[in-house]
Amino acid sequence: MFSAHAPALVDYIYLIDKYPPRGGHSIVQATEKSPGGAGANVAHNLASLGINSKLFTTLGKDEDAEYFVKNTLARVEAEITDDKTGKVHVFVDEEGERTFFVEPNAAGKPFVKVREGDYLYLDPFPSKHSFEVQVEEAKRFGGFVILNPGFPYSNLGFEKLKEILRHVDMLIMSAEEFSILRVETADVLKYVDYLIVTQGKLGSACYTKNGSFQSPAFPAKVVDTTGAGDAFAAGFIYGFINNYPVEVCLKLGNFCGAYNVERVGARNFPSKGTIDEFLARVLR
Repeated sequence: MFSAHAPALVDYIYLIDKYPPRGGHSIVQATEKSPGGAGANVAHNLASLGINSKLFTTLGKDEDAEYFVKNTLARVEAEITDDKTGKVHVFVDEEGERTFFVEPNAAGKPFVKVREGDYLYLDPFPSKHSFEVQVEEAKRFGGFVILNPGFPYSNLGFEKLKEILRHVDMLIMSAEEFSILRVETADVLKYVDYLIVTQGKLGSACYTKNGSFQSPAFPAKVVDTTGAGDAFAAGFIYGFINNYPVEVCLKLGNFCGAYNVERVGARNFPSKGTIDEFLARVLR
């Protein structure tokens, strides 16, 4: 079973013509609402492929909480830690680039414990307590631990990050996040078995103690990059859980990321049938 310890957030998405200068204004051309949160997206995407998935998270007592649970395929195991569920206001420009404004609410109080699972995916909560809470979750989990540190944990620096890496098997992060650490891949591989780095238009790479693998990106017409990293992670992990070679896992992750960016919202993910067809072509 796949478990995620991650924030439950509801995305309010605003498509704008351009980012205004400070003090300026911009035109909102369309609005969307979507359940979100990076780890929650990964759990939802994997559930859509038939993987037994649970999300351990925190919610409020509001309509957004009902909306989130109703629209999340993974089973949601939540503690109520606030009146309001976490929100993210996402502004997406004409090139598909996005800027986030977060209202933590319940997500700012990440006091929920993981109770089961074979794989554990850790995604930072928007909270000053998140790192310490997730270090303890990683320590006591008996299975395979995957960490996506994002900018919140990457900005803590490598010395601090090592506190949790000691309990992590796989690290998934963007090239920009990796650059913040100012270390070599070999430094990271002293702690984890797999380091996966997403590289945007350049594709992705996986580094292990036995060698490295690179996979180019798929062409895509970018509409909205929200959730692209989560789609990649879900695709890669799906391949990994099903024992596909690392090279195939990278290709599948890239395929899912490209599929996502051509649509608005964080949870645009290929169907099981589409993924099966893609894998059949790759494995010929």
